[in-house]
Amino acid sequence: MIDLHSHTTNSDGTWSTKELLTKAENLGLEAFSITDHDTVKSYLEIEQSKELQSIFKGDLIKGVELNCVFDGIKIEILAYNFDLHPVNEWLESYYTTEKNRNRLIEEFNDLVNICNNKKIRIENNLHYNPDKEYPVDVIYYSIVKFEENKKFFTDEQWKDKGLFFRTCTVDKNFILYRDFSKQMPTLEFFNQFIHKYNGKIFLAHLYKYQLGDYISYLDKIVEKNLIDGVEVYHSSFTNEQIKILEKYCANNGLLMSGGSDCHGERKKERKLGIGYGNLNINKEIIKQWNI
Repeated sequence: MIDLHSHTTNSDGTWSTKELLTKAENLGLEAFSITDHDTVKSYLEIEQSKELQSIFKGDLIKGVELNCVFDGIKIEILAYNFDLHPVNEWLESYYTTEKNRNRLIEEFNDLVNICNNKKIRIENNLHYNPDKEYPVDVIYYSIVKFEENKKFFTDEQWKDKGLFFRTCTVDKNFILYRDFSKQMPTLEFFNQFIHKYNGKIFLAHLYKYQLGDYISYLDKIVEKNLIDGVEVYHSSFTNEQIKILEKYCANNGLLMSGGSDCHGERKKERKLGIGYGNLNINKEIIKQWNI
């Protein structure tokens, strides 16, 4: 069993690097990757600590989950087995505290302007704290306070903040859609950047993006040769979705990856190694990576 998608307190997980490594070892994972959002701090911690290096006995594969944009849609990619220090240097310079705050404030202001222009009612002088809140969350909770706004959304979007967020970031026809390309790198950039530092790129959790036609979107990425593989196995995927992606990778010469997307006690029902209980990823998929 392997797990190539997990998060620590260095991004939005609740377990430290030490705790996550210990849980991976106790679970008996054969291969493991920490893929924090836009940071590789866990690997720097491991590099600097003999204690951390001694915990996990399986294959530890360097990883990171990167936010980016392709075709005007915000997606995530998983990068693996890259040269650590040059990648860390770029991430540390691009995702500074000040730059991150400015991006979040810009996103919030854009969403407020969209609401005003589209006559979606929100609270006057809505307050936003970029150090504690996500812009879409604040806008969502304000929108649903006013029943008159229901006409702009489906019942699912109205009731489910997670679905609302994904729709907001990927559906160009959604009333609150905005282009994230002014805030984050493109997939084309990361294709060149990660390959420059000897890594491999996988599209993360395709079926979470609330796309109308998932395979057509994937086709656009593959036609431009922008990824090495696809995250075929994920906690949220059905068996049918997994089979579709397995066949797609086989037909298109793509590598496969997979993981629980474990966040510790946050989303604690999504367990390391087994996801919601439906995962048992075979280490054989890594042999094709030639690492």
